[in-house]
Amino acid sequence: MSARAIAEALGLPSPTEQQRRVIESPLEPGLVVAGAGSGKTETMASRVVWLLANGHVGVEEILGLTFTRKAAGELGVRIRARIEQLQQAGLAAAPADAFATPTVQTYNAFANGIFRDSATLIGREAESVVLTEASAWQLARRLVVESTDPRLLELGRGVDPITQAVISLSRAMSENVADPAEVVRLAGSFVGLEELPFGSARIRRAPAAEAVAAVGALPPLVDLAIAFQQEKTRRGLVEYSDQVAFALAICERVPQVVQEHRTRFRVVLLDEYQDTSVVQTRLLSTLFGGTPVMAVGDPHQSIYGWRGASAANLARFGADFAPEGKGPADVPVYALSTSWRNPGAVLGAANRIVEPLTAASRIPVARLEPRPDAGDGRLDVAYEETVSDEAASVAAWFADRLRQPGSDGRPRSAAMLCRSLKGVEPFTTALADRGVPFRVLGLGGLLDQPAVVDLVCVLRVLHDPTAGSELVRLLTGARWRIGTKDVHALSRIASWLMARDHAQRPLEDGVRQGLRASVVPDEVGSVVDALDFVVGAPEGHRALEGLSAEGLGRLRAVGRQLQVLRSRVGLDLVDLVTVVQQELLLDIEVAANETDPLGRASLEAFTEQVAGYLQGDSAGTLGPFLAWLAEAERRDNLAPRTEEPEPGTVQILTIHGSKGLEWDVVAVPRMVEGELPGTLREKRGWVAFGALPFEFRGDSAELPSLAWRGVETQKEFAEAMEAFGEELEERNAAEQRRLAYVAITRTRSDLLLTGSFWSTQQKPRSPGAFLREIQEVGLIAPDALPEAPELEENPLEPGSARVAWPLPPLGPREARVRAAAEAVADADPARETVWSRDIDLLLAERDARARDAELVDLPTRIPASRFKDFVSDPAAVAARLRRPMPERPYRQTRLGTLFHGWVEARYGPAGTADVIDASAVELDQDPTEPPVEQQDLDRLRAVFEASEWASRRPEEVEVEIHMELAGQVVICKIDAVFLIDGRYRVVDWKTGRTPKDAADLELKQLQLALYRLAFAKWRGIDPDLIDAEFYFVADDMSLKPERLYSEEDLVALWSGARTPDASRAPSGPIVG
Repeated sequence: MSARAIAEALGLPSPTEQQRRVIESPLEPGLVVAGAGSGKTETMASRVVWLLANGHVGVEEILGLTFTRKAAGELGVRIRARIEQLQQAGLAAAPADAFATPTVQTYNAFANGIFRDSATLIGREAESVVLTEASAWQLARRLVVESTDPRLLELGRGVDPITQAVISLSRAMSENVADPAEVVRLAGSFVGLEELPFGSARIRRAPAAEAVAAVGALPPLVDLAIAFQQEKTRRGLVEYSDQVAFALAICERVPQVVQEHRTRFRVVLLDEYQDTSVVQTRLLSTLFGGTPVMAVGDPHQSIYGWRGASAANLARFGADFAPEGKGPADVPVYALSTSWRNPGAVLGAANRIVEPLTAASRIPVARLEPRPDAGDGRLDVAYEETVSDEAASVAAWFADRLRQPGSDGRPRSAAMLCRSLKGVEPFTTALADRGVPFRVLGLGGLLDQPAVVDLVCVLRVLHDPTAGSELVRLLTGARWRIGTKDVHALSRIASWLMARDHAQRPLEDGVRQGLRASVVPDEVGSVVDALDFVVGAPEGHRALEGLSAEGLGRLRAVGRQLQVLRSRVGLDLVDLVTVVQQELLLDIEVAANETDPLGRASLEAFTEQVAGYLQGDSAGTLGPFLAWLAEAERRDNLAPRTEEPEPGTVQILTIHGSKGLEWDVVAVPRMVEGELPGTLREKRGWVAFGALPFEFRGDSAELPSLAWRGVETQKEFAEAMEAFGEELEERNAAEQRRLAYVAITRTRSDLLLTGSFWSTQQKPRSPGAFLREIQEVGLIAPDALPEAPELEENPLEPGSARVAWPLPPLGPREARVRAAAEAVADADPARETVWSRDIDLLLAERDARARDAELVDLPTRIPASRFKDFVSDPAAVAARLRRPMPERPYRQTRLGTLFHGWVEARYGPAGTADVIDASAVELDQDPTEPPVEQQDLDRLRAVFEASEWASRRPEEVEVEIHMELAGQVVICKIDAVFLIDGRYRVVDWKTGRTPKDAADLELKQLQLALYRLAFAKWRGIDPDLIDAEFYFVADDMSLKPERLYSEEDLVALWSGARTPDASRAPSGPIVG
């Protein structure tokens, strides 16, 4: 049957000619170059249907791989839906088999399956647990701290930069299958460059010195990377990069594994192939080279080079997968160049930006064309004088666009895509002033929330005596409002202390000069230490003369508060964060600030980040956590986001994070020279601290080359570095074009591109090259981009305007608020008496008790497992919320945690492991209580292995879904989801006792109802197509309710918990 006949029979749109060629391509390796929004997912699903309808393969012989679980889920659902349509239409060549399903996974999950099934063949432990980012950081940092290698002292680096270098180098060697001994050997040769003659009398400083210092650090770093791998092996831990490398080792050493996979999977679909790493490509070509593999990708969307992806993978596909006896030229290349997402004007801009890349591509890349009914859409450009003006234009544009409903009558989705989130504050301020709902996605957005900024500042001040900037923010903030003169006086005290010893005697000239030479020129002493001095200095001390009386009092108050907090840093991190919030009154501040609705949620989200960090090391301390936070923010901003678009809300995220997503309207700000396109800050490439030399990378042939071997003088080396830097600049220019292309092609309708001359820099920044190129092809008006700024100096520079500093906490509303407060006080007929305060407190306490018995003051985020408590006993919940108490870690809870971690590791990395190492410390086990006995866990494992679930393969494992329900966010951590007889089944593992009675079972079933609803919303399917049940492992018993609460029932229960008559759960049967 032809692809068009099948589409007609199934009631689907007829494929285009390009799609038909892909769908009906022969069973041989093939490459599909699919542009942004070109319908590749639907085309791949149609390819599967065509293969099945014509009897080329069976359902279970199909393998589909992609990068994210979200993408894998979408592809899997699309393929299964088309298969079901095919079978219902009676077009399937083979009889329907309810148990036969295609395999659709992420690349890492697939590699992990090979590793787990055959780990013993290479001497590895199959039950290895996947390390989280936080756990990997903690493990590597511990190795660095405990190292006795004297070479580390010679590096001149701190613990955290060395930790980051060890992790990145370890992963780079693993992902490129590099031999550590060869890396060390290269470093040994490279350091000899420093001994070369200068080669010119005019050279006074060794040009190779800096390069030799960077590359010369490789030997000790490689040794630490090896120790890192050994420690992971000893503990039974792996990272994602390890899984792929180990899977490759298995396939290269055991041909039988390769043959088994070739027999099992006769057709392979590889999605987002441009984002695969070298080791992933080697694994896939080893397994399926020469077989019917169809790779789909777009070289213009290869933006993840920082994590090992190579844009050259698509160009090398023919060489990697060509059948035996054939060459790369024999592998066909297909095109999908009709964009079903973008309107004409947007595509015109995108095509112009990547025009140089298209011309230089080693594989043919067709120009994207709009769908027949697309229209031109709307492409707006605004280039303003200042970044404040630019932000106001963006906010006004979003306000106008979001007032207009979409074509379906619903609110439109919107996004602002940034090169970096560092300068996003003017835009969020402008959006807030306009009343436009927005949300900054990712950890970077969380750390920019004002309440979280203050919280992190305090944590840094408690840990680091050099955290002067953070302390100044606190001193000049709304709480303390220390004036500029007092801050300057505190700085002078710091300088005064720096020139004295512990007894405050002046240092000798030689000592003082030595100290001055050992620090950077602008270092003037620690204001944190100066604040401690102010607290303890006697009245009248001459060092305090520059402080005002009011300033001295406030500084001593904040200093004493910080000293108290510093004495608590030994607390568990979560407890420490809670104490800091309370001491700073942040919890009260966010509750009282009606202008910041995200305040409380941001503090809760930060606490979750702390708890997530502690999953890898329950004894984690403040210093390593703060270091990890900075690294986690960097990586999180570069990673693809998983959040769905929120209609009516502007989502703010990085361009890297936007890959794979789309919105109705999109704005791309800061398209100025130096930002987008951005410039290369350091033209050093692999000649940098902790970098893997390019020649050890699998894509070295496509990377710039440094001709350092054979140079005879350091002058020649400097010339080689200059040529190398020019090649790096060209490579960076191509990466910037790909970033802009990805950003522009995210919109379905309207696009806004903006910039401004003046931001924080001293010189104006002209419109970026990409804006000029779009203007050249006539897509924007000739006068849309001004040639020069109207002002010759930056109007945003400090000192250019008079402002009140510190800023009044209430801003321009302060006078009105104070007047209103005074009016209320004057209108009170009951004047103050000596008993007034006591009476007010007693009355407030009585009212609070009565109110708490009736109304629960709910947190923003509710765990699904606690939902039953809120609806069954809201008074008890109110009491716990009013005075939270630490809960003792029960033995059965710890056993359940261990079992869940084991099941997750058994099924593979579909989720994030909660248990890294089952030690008493990490499980917070009471040392006075007997440990969890191994036989208890072994018994649960044995029961599970004998159950029906052991032989089934889940669709999802340990997936966490945040679902909105009646204005609250319900956190649903689903243990497993299976596809059984064409229906999804949510299963919740229970290691405790079965319900004691019908009422207990009814309450527990609320959790299942929430899980079912959350999974349905996440996948975009009808909840009636999803079953749910408990599996009580200890009793080997499954409990499946006949009916589950619907969304309306759950909302009614939740709303009932907020009323006085909701003191107990509803009685009667469960209704659907």
